[in-house]
Amino acid sequence: MLENLLFPEIKETPDNIIAKYPKRNSDLVVTRMAPSPTWFLHIWAVYSTILDTIVAKKNNWVVFLRIEDTDQKREIEWAAEKFVDIFKIFGLNFDEGPVWENYADIGNYWPYTQSKREYIYKVFIKDLVEKGLAYPCFLTEEEISETRAIQEASKVPTGIYNEYSPWRFASIDDVKQALIEKKEFVIRLRSTWEITKKIDVKDIIKWTVSTQENFLDIVICKKSWIPTYHFAHLIDDYLMWTTHVIRWDEWFASLPLHLELFKTMWWNSPKYAHYWPLVKIDWDAKRKLSKRKDKEADVEFYFSEWYLFESIIDFLSNIINAWFEDWRKQNLTASFLDFDFKLERVNTSGALVDIDKLNWVNSNIIKNIDTNLLYDKLISYFEKYDTDFLNIISKFTLDYNLKVLNELKTKIRKFNEFKDNSIFFYNDSKIPSKDLLINTKMKIDSIDTVKKWIEISIKLLESTKNDFSSIEEVKEAFVAKIIEAEMKNWQVLWPVRCALSWEEFSPGALEMVYILWLEKSIFRLKNVLSSLV
Repeated sequence: MLENLLFPEIKETPDNIIAKYPKRNSDLVVTRMAPSPTWFLHIWAVYSTILDTIVAKKNNWVVFLRIEDTDQKREIEWAAEKFVDIFKIFGLNFDEGPVWENYADIGNYWPYTQSKREYIYKVFIKDLVEKGLAYPCFLTEEEISETRAIQEASKVPTGIYNEYSPWRFASIDDVKQALIEKKEFVIRLRSTWEITKKIDVKDIIKWTVSTQENFLDIVICKKSWIPTYHFAHLIDDYLMWTTHVIRWDEWFASLPLHLELFKTMWWNSPKYAHYWPLVKIDWDAKRKLSKRKDKEADVEFYFSEWYLFESIIDFLSNIINAWFEDWRKQNLTASFLDFDFKLERVNTSGALVDIDKLNWVNSNIIKNIDTNLLYDKLISYFEKYDTDFLNIISKFTLDYNLKVLNELKTKIRKFNEFKDNSIFFYNDSKIPSKDLLINTKMKIDSIDTVKKWIEISIKLLESTKNDFSSIEEVKEAFVAKIIEAEMKNWQVLWPVRCALSWEEFSPGALEMVYILWLEKSIFRLKNVLSSLV
C-alpha cells in the first residue's frame, strides 16, 4: 500500500494519538498565541496576545502558547525563549505552553513546540494518504515553473490542481519507480473543492464574508518531512481543543483552505476572529507595518526607546478598542484586564502605530505611577541601557533621587528624557551667563538687581535651621520676603532659579531649593554671586 511505502515507521493511527489528548470541559473556551521564531518578536504578537489575554481572562477562558517553528530554515536560535521572556515582561501569562522553568512545558497537551510533534503529524498524513485524500508529488521546481507559464498563457488560475497535477493521477507503480530513483517529493492535499464555487466564511470580527473555495492541492508536508504551517496548526488546534483562533488579517485569505482541511478530517473547525493589521503613515498613505522596513515592528525597539511595558499595553489596547482610552482616564490604576472588552468591538480599520500617541500614553503612565515604584523601573532601565549615568546618580542618596524623580515625572515622556532634564541636579556647579540672569521682560534690568536678590536668598536660606520638608515650606519663606519687598514673584525667582540651574529652562526656583537642600543651594548661589563683579 502507498501509505506504507511512504511511512513504514508509522504504526499508530489517528485514534491512538487523539486518545492521548484528554477532552476539555465542553463549556470551556480555548484560544492560543502561536508565534513563529523566524525573526524578532513583532509588535503584532504582543497586540494579538493582549487581545487573547483580555478575552480569555475576562471570560474565564484558557489561553496557551504554542511555538510554530515548522519553518526551520529561517528559525533564529533562542528566539522562542526570548519570546517567552518578553511575554513575561508584559505580564502576559499563559495557562499552558513552554513557559515553565527553563522553558519547560506546562499543561496536558504537550509538546507545545511544533518541531517536537513531527511524529504526530506523520500519523495523520499517513492516514490521509491511505484514504486517498493526500498524495506524494515529485514535481521539480522547473516543472512547477513550466506549469505556471502554461497557466498564465492560458489565463487560468495558477497552482497545482486537477489536470495541472500529474502526480495526482499517478499509479502506485509510478510512485514506486520515483522512490527507487530517490526523487524528492512533497505530500499534497487532494482538494475536493471546486474552482468555480464560493463559500460564506463566518468571522467574529468581519462577520460573514463570501470568498472562493480552495481548489489547490496545497503542500501539507515538505521534502524535509516537516509539515507546513497550514497542516500542523490544524492538527494542533484540534488536539489541543482550540475553540477560538484570534489572528491578524493576513491569514484571512487562507481561511477557505483551513476550513477545507477541517472538513477533510471530519472535524469541527474553531471559530475565527481576524483583526486588522497594524499600519503606519508613510508620507501621505497608510501601509502595513513591515518587519523588514520598520523599526517599530520590533518589540525590543520600544524597550530600547525607554517605553514602559504598561504604556505599550495601554497603547495597543487603545488601538484594539478606541473606548479603552476613556475607560483608562476613569481607571488610572486598574489592570487592562478589567476593561469590558468584546471581540465584536475590535477596531475594524487599519490599526495605526502612532509614536506621538505612544509618547503621550507613556507620559501619563509615568505621571501616575507611585514614585517609589517608578524609581525602581528607572534604575532597571539605566542598568540595561546607560550604566554611565547610573553610576552618576548612584553617588547620591535614595531620598535625593526620589525627590528629583518626583519633580520630573510630570515633565518627561520617556526615561531617556530624565537624564537631560535632571542635569541640574547631578552636575557640578557652573556659572550662568550674565545675559541669562538679566531679563528685561521680568524687570530685571541690571546685575545689581540680580546680586541683590541672590544675596537676600542666601541670607534667607542661611537663617533656616533645617532643610525644608516640602515645597510649600520653601514657598512660604520666599513669598514672605517678596511681599515684604513689594516685588513680583518672578523678579526674585528668575535670577535664583538661573543661579541654581545655570539654564534658561529648568524646574522652578522653589523646586530647585527643595531638592538641592540648603547646603547645596547656598553653595551654588554664593558661587554665582562671587562671579558677579
